[in-house]
Amino acid sequence: MNLNATLIVQVISFLLLMFLMAKLLYKPLQDMLDERINKVKSDLEGAQKLLSEAEANRRAAQEMVHKAKEDAEIIRRKAEQAADAYYREQVLKTKEEMQRLIEDANSEIAEQVKRAKEALREEMVGISIEVASRILRREIRPEEHEQIIREAIEGIVER
Repeated sequence: MNLNATLIVQVISFLLLMFLMAKLLYKPLQDMLDERINKVKSDLEGAQKLLSEAEANRRAAQEMVHKAKEDAEIIRRKAEQAADAYYREQVLKTKEEMQRLIEDANSEIAEQVKRAKEALREEMVGISIEVASRILRREIRPEEHEQIIREAIEGIVER
């Protein structure tokens, strides 16, 4: 029975040792492992949350870039429209100025033509007086009279 008593003492010692280890070592070790698992889960959830926030920020940044491009396109179109309007306005002003210059030139030409006609009339009067004075200085025959009139007309035409 010696062997049986030793065996029973060993089994009791083993069970007591297992009970003490379970209470003193296994429970704290299990708690520490559970805490570590919870921390890893928490860190993974935090990382997932940060990843989601980063993705949302990336989308927001892309939206802002897209909006900025649209705004820039709108500004570019408005600038082109303003430039076109300014160009058309300048072309219109230039055409109006050219028309005014043409009208001024036409007025000046008409005035010069009027003065030339007046000068021509005055010269014709002078020539007529000269022809009349030649005729009056001498007595002429009808053939000479026609000759003087032809010469006077040719003189007028040549001038």
